[in-house]
Amino acid sequence: MADHQVTKLDPDTAIDIAYDIFLEMAGENLEPADIVLFNLEFEQRGAVEFVETAEDWEQEIGVLVDPNEYAEVWIGLVNEQDEMDTIFAKFLISHQESDREYHVVWAK
Repeated sequence: MADHQVTKLDPDTAIDIAYDIFLEMAGENLEPADIVLFNLEFEQRGAVEFVETAEDWEQEIGVLVDPNEYAEVWIGLVNEQDEMDTIFAKFLISHQESDREYHVVWAK
């Protein structure tokens, strides 16, 4: 039996994938006020961050997720303390290149 070794996404690649998906889908998934806020503030305060994959995605998407199989990226705005205080979307992106599955939790 072959050892199933997944090459993990590097943070920059995960960030690029998440940001591309975000730009493509934000118009359909965010409130108009959030889109205006993103457009006005992202250049100054915007952040796309690679974060440690959370254990609670099952509650968010209803599917049990192995944190080792996915990268997690957040897109939002940071405050003066450089903390992300507005989150527009959280992405879960599979490390499987051949089957690049992803899940998004949009701001409500």
